[in-house]
Amino acid sequence: MFELYVMRHSKSSWSNLNLKDFDRPLNKRGKKNAKLVCEFFVTKKINFDYVLVSSSKRTKKTLQILLKKLKKPKKIFSSKKLYLTDEKKIIEYIKKVPKTYNSILLINHEPVITNLVRELIKNHNSNLFKLLNYKFSTSAFAKINFKIKDWSEVVNKGVLKEFVRPKDIQVSKE
Repeated sequence: MFELYVMRHSKSSWSNLNLKDFDRPLNKRGKKNAKLVCEFFVTKKINFDYVLVSSSKRTKKTLQILLKKLKKPKKIFSSKKLYLTDEKKIIEYIKKVPKTYNSILLINHEPVITNLVRELIKNHNSNLFKLLNYKFSTSAFAKINFKIKDWSEVVNKGVLKEFVRPKDIQVSKE
């Protein structure tokens, strides 16, 4: 079983309007929500073998927060080529991941993450997909399972198993 976690970066700050979009940092809520998702991963014993992350400041900071408590992945690939790209390009990156890596975390931006999930899954009628398709909020993640032999077979064969938003985690802790 191969698992892909598709995560949207945490909430970014707009306090400095002179910054380029690529350079925007996380705001206070973004940092809090990234820590919340990290705790969720820790509690559920979720770790990643391989990470694909856009090299924007907010995606890298989201990953840094996650890695404070998670087991270090075997490989991290960060590139500006993942920033504001389309789902077809991201799929090409995923297809090149060696099959020795069973669990991938992708941290990226909207709208590409929603489009990527649409492209990779076969259960479009699920309530999880409808919720994700309505709004893929910051710090939210989707878990997609694949019964494949190699990442090169990834397209249109996945099953959306989870869609978790920070507010879902907060509710479950009450």
